[in-house]
Amino acid sequence: MTKKSKMKLAKVLVAFSFVLMVTGIGFTLNNKTIIKPVVDTHVIGDNNSNDINITTTDVEITSDSNTENNSPQEEHPEITDSSDIPNESKDTASTNEENTSIPSNQPPENTLSGIDLTNNNLRNSIQNKYGIIVKYGAETNGYTISGLSTVMLNDGNRINELLNTLNYNLSLYPSGFFYETKDENYSLTIYLLKRYSQENVTGITDSTTKNVVISLATDYSFVDSLHHEMYHYIEKYMYAKGANYTTWHNLNPSGFSYGTTNTLLSYSNTQDSYAFFVNTYAQSDEYEDRASTFEYLMSETEASCLTTGTPIWKKSKYMCEQIDAVFQTVSPSTIEYWERYVYN
Repeated sequence: MTKKSKMKLAKVLVAFSFVLMVTGIGFTLNNKTIIKPVVDTHVIGDNNSNDINITTTDVEITSDSNTENNSPQEEHPEITDSSDIPNESKDTASTNEENTSIPSNQPPENTLSGIDLTNNNLRNSIQNKYGIIVKYGAETNGYTISGLSTVMLNDGNRINELLNTLNYNLSLYPSGFFYETKDENYSLTIYLLKRYSQENVTGITDSTTKNVVISLATDYSFVDSLHHEMYHYIEKYMYAKGANYTTWHNLNPSGFSYGTTNTLLSYSNTQDSYAFFVNTYAQSDEYEDRASTFEYLMSETEASCLTTGTPIWKKSKYMCEQIDAVFQTVSPSTIEYWERYVYN
């Protein structure tokens, strides 16, 4: 073969290699999973976690973190995809298995004594009264969610304190409220954990199926996280029943878009009664806006941003009207606990 022929053959081989390389890249791009980027949040899990809400906090665990205070803390930013509420197509057992691992080990009742027996009786009472299953200790051993492992809570006295706090806070909801959701096959299980493998995670709501699981890291504030996560559960059910906040965006400042953060619009930063959001994370999307607002509505003390006529009061009133419209156990003629600051 002449030198000229060799050079010609080499050019052909190079050109052919380039074609193969481009084709290979094309195949790769076609098969690649595109994950929606999330900005300025803690990203945990994968793009299959649209129905898993992960709440985090910037507050460090302190020695008095077990002290219960039913006033909203700044702040509990929560990761959620905006599609998590209305997307019923994801309510399958296979989706749940991809994201979670739920243990079922429960000790025989006849082996319990002392504080363990007291706690077991108390949580059984909660289950009978509200239809909500409560798990703790070894029952949660091995629980994982969206790539996070957990540390179980074994302190019997702390568990007793939390169960009593839970029992009281559930009593703030109307009689039959949780049985109404359960009767529509939206069951609820609450996991009392010590913490997650990522320290700043305070609570997670897994609503990938109708068997919703709320897990709470009790090293942090318990009551605030409970009501915040509870609202996500409530709204999941509401959307399934046809609710929709179609004019919600009209209650925000002109030109505002969720996903941006402006501390001047946040009540927790400015203490301005006419702020549009209770905290900065409420600006991430409308679902977090409502869950954060509901947390304030369930607080023991009334924040000035809930004064009649303020932007947050208007949002709260809208939420109350929607809950009234969906739940048979909620009557427009009765002022419920979360409505006491709205209709005063």
